[in-house]
Amino acid sequence: MDMTSTRFEELMSKHNMHEKDEFKSLKSLNIFYQAGTSKSGFPVFYYIARRYKVGEINGDLLIYHILLTLKPYYNNPFELVLDFTHTCSENRFRTDFLNKWFVVMPEVVNHNIHAAYIYNCNSWVREYTKYHDRILAPLKNSRKLKFIEHPSNLYDYIDQDHSGKMPGTTLALEEDLKVYNNALKLSHKDTKVALKVGPNAIQVTSSERSKVLGHQVLLNDVYYASEIVEVCLVDDNQFTLTIANETGPLSFIHNDCDTIVNCIIHIRTRWELSQPDTVTVHTKIRPKDVPGTLLNVALLNLGSSDPSLRSAAYNLLCALTQTFDLKIEGQLLETTGLCIPANNTIFIKSISEKLAANEPHLTLEFLEECIQGFGNSNIEMKHLCLEYITPWLPNLTRFCKPADENKRQKVALIWDKLITMTIEEVEMYPSIQAKIWGNIGQVAELLDMVLDSFIKRSVTGGLGSIQAEIMADTAVALTSANVQLVSRKVIGRLCRLIEKTGVSPTHTLEQHLMWDDIAILARYLLMLSFNNSLDVASHLPYLFHIVTLLVSTGPLSLRASTHGLVINIIHSLCTCPQLHFSEATLKALKLNLAEFSLPKFYQLFGISKVKSAAVSAFRTSYHLGDKSFTTSSPEHEKLSLNSLETITDALLEIMEACMKDIPSCEWLNQWTNLAKQFAFQYNPALQPRAIIVFGCISKTVSDSEIKQLLIIMMK
Repeated sequence: MDMTSTRFEELMSKHNMHEKDEFKSLKSLNIFYQAGTSKSGFPVFYYIARRYKVGEINGDLLIYHILLTLKPYYNNPFELVLDFTHTCSENRFRTDFLNKWFVVMPEVVNHNIHAAYIYNCNSWVREYTKYHDRILAPLKNSRKLKFIEHPSNLYDYIDQDHSGKMPGTTLALEEDLKVYNNALKLSHKDTKVALKVGPNAIQVTSSERSKVLGHQVLLNDVYYASEIVEVCLVDDNQFTLTIANETGPLSFIHNDCDTIVNCIIHIRTRWELSQPDTVTVHTKIRPKDVPGTLLNVALLNLGSSDPSLRSAAYNLLCALTQTFDLKIEGQLLETTGLCIPANNTIFIKSISEKLAANEPHLTLEFLEECIQGFGNSNIEMKHLCLEYITPWLPNLTRFCKPADENKRQKVALIWDKLITMTIEEVEMYPSIQAKIWGNIGQVAELLDMVLDSFIKRSVTGGLGSIQAEIMADTAVALTSANVQLVSRKVIGRLCRLIEKTGVSPTHTLEQHLMWDDIAILARYLLMLSFNNSLDVASHLPYLFHIVTLLVSTGPLSLRASTHGLVINIIHSLCTCPQLHFSEATLKALKLNLAEFSLPKFYQLFGISKVKSAAVSAFRTSYHLGDKSFTTSSPEHEKLSLNSLETITDALLEIMEACMKDIPSCEWLNQWTNLAKQFAFQYNPALQPRAIIVFGCISKTVSDSEIKQLLIIMMK
């Protein structure tokens, strides 16, 4: 036996390292262990590379652990399985430590290794072996090394019963796979690969062999769902995948990119939903919370399927009204043996309506308790809760006064909880939209604060995130009850945001700090533009103004959204009951509707590579924390000023056709004033656009304006 090895063992033994907690903890990690035998009858040892973390685990202890595990088998042949699944730089042996392995390991051990099976060799392992080529030279072209690419290949050497000793997470990667062959991974040297999407990970398996330690090997890179940062659909045949800790995005070409992207988003979403929620901290009930808390308990349990519980809930309600002097106008009388039918929703709702009207001071505590208990209720009780919660929502106006910041913060917290409920309660989504947000939309005084909360949550999620899309969708429910008011507020907010970019201008709009807010409100416009929820009769100049400033801006989904907005605006003009157009005007509008769907306009809007703008506008997307999945293109199609002129002329044609049938219509004057304002304001991102639009639509320009424009253009 090599003396260096002996000295190493003696040193570790002298310090009783095997008795230390650190050593015991290392053993429990199962980085190296013995399990079963090979088909040759030799014991098999497993090394799971990803379980070793450089900087976290004492390397000397690992060597000592491996030496002690191997010691009973030193003088007999044995076999090794090296599982390199998902191995990366954090699992590496530093150069000095790698050298130490070759020095410390007894020669007899090296001699008695009958075979070493390397499973799931990946790109990082290939680069690591290249970098340490000199140290690893003794292993090159060794016949003992066998590279394994699938568990079934391992069964050729190791009994299948014993191969189960491989980690379950390794074997699970081969289950329920969707395999997409003939993909191309783009880099300095494009390579053919197969993309395998499983329930928990995506695997990129090379179709062409690479040389590793002198052997021809198929590499398999594994990326777990938790590591996926962003997936971007560049066009119908290309997408990029951004992975945490990778130096840059991975680009792929495949005919089924859309399907692959959706599969990747699905597994990432499923992983996120599978994560345990943070521990719920139940707030202590303060004395003033008692009526609101118990009122929710009583109303909710009045809808129980248990007759005795319904009776108890009724008597609790009676006791509440007496104890806290709640004004219910003598409708309740506490008694025993009362038979209350299960279907008493109308009664519960009527009680809630009267209490909401007579005891509005209970609103904040009552709503907080309702929301708190909502997630723990079954589906029937959730529907009941929505019925009796709605009468209290208008009362929130009492607590939104600017002078009382404390109460405003409580209302903001309620909005935040209702938004979370909307996002998380998938089964209840339609009912929450109708009962909660539809009713809130009827209360004009609440809309500004609600929109603030919507936009804040959307921006937190990021453009294309589930949160942002649900908030935009929910804005439609708000608008349904008050189209003119909500549409005016959303359009007004977006116009003000765009105008504010001139205060601290940037070269492009996407570089501005307010870009996220602008992009998200632009998505809101798309959602509201169907069925005239934008009130085109009142807002057409502002909408055309926004379109000319945002066209061909942002990721692919947003560009498609801007195109979809124009289509929906024209459609609303055709179907809007407030506007009465002649047959000739309607015919012209329908022709424009068809023209904007032609490939020519796809190119003008920066979406020439998509098959359907409507589909691209609603691409599935996902977000986690500050990492978002969007259907964006890393290389945007640039908008030429000639293209903007063509779009502006087409929009002007639509407006002028409509104005013929509307007496004293001021649309064009309003649009001209908006364009003029931006044309004379320094803003590199928008001023050139505004000058083009102003030139296309203005009917009269003064000499001083021409001089000013010439000076601007000369600069």
